Amino acid sequence: MEKKKLSISFSGGRTSAFMTQWLLKNKSDEYDFLITFANTGKENEETLKFVKKCDEYFNMNVVWLESVFNPIRGKGIRSKVVSFETASRNGEPFEAFISKHGIPNSAAPACSSRLKKECIDSYKKDNGWRKTHTAIGIRIDEIDRMSENKEKFRLVYPLISMIPTTKYDINAFWKKMPFDLGLKSYEGNCDCCWKKSFRNLMTIAKENPQKFDWWKNMQDKYENYIPEGSLQNTKLIGRKRRFYRGEKSVSDLFEMSNQPFEMAVDLSYDIPKYKQIDLFNEKLDSSNGCEESCEAY
Repeated sequence: MEKKKLSISFSGGRTSAFMTQWLLKNKSDEYDFLITFANTGKENEETLKFVKKCDEYFNMNVVWLESVFNPIRGKGIRSKVVSFETASRNGEPFEAFISKHGIPNSAAPACSSRLKKECIDSYKKDNGWRKTHTAIGIRIDEIDRMSENKEKFRLVYPLISMIPTTKYDINAFWKKMPFDLGLKSYEGNCDCCWKKSFRNLMTIAKENPQKFDWWKNMQDKYENYIPEGSLQNTKLIGRKRRFYRGEKSVSDLFEMSNQPFEMAVDLSYDIPKYKQIDLFNEKLDSSNGCEESCEAY
């Protein structure tokens, strides 16, 4: 019997890694797999190390990818293959995106699509995987994060349909492993992602203020830039474009962090504590430290 093809979008997080190793262990007789990791250039270094360790430990054969942007309007995104050693670490793909499409924020949330989905799709198209289904690491306890376009994009959710898995199951699995992601639950893969809650961002600002250096540099460089495709929108003229909700600047976040607030809690391992807190505040934490999904699809 000929195997079916299933591509796996490995985000670099604990849940995605669990899903990937489970599929390899339990479904290799049914599927041939293509495992991709799309690097934005703003992943925490711990994320890159975790992807490398998972690749080696579970024999994943991960294809590391980065988006390549053509500055000409209407020209699509291509992908290039990189490695742990050559992966961008100073936001190069992300800035290439910003220089063409402008600063992403809640009003223009295109970074995940451009830097991840379209990058992976380009590679799949070039390598004979164009119309295959893609496995996404979303758990049964976050079922509301499934894409509304799952049929259109041929998405499957193994941790919902094949092995219903919760955050607590993920925590328990990694607690027993000889290595782990090495990030606090609120830090997430993309170091200062605008999708993080203010509480998470303020906590990072207190603990690791240098992580905002790149974001401030991008803000200062591009906050007045209007992409070519938006020049007809008079509402944007004379209006600064910033990453964070409410058009908050990086300086605004630092001012907020200097006021009294309740610091974010790391819920990576303390499973009973996570359950207790979650009963009272289900949005206190998420799998990637963000209030919105950063999944490629």
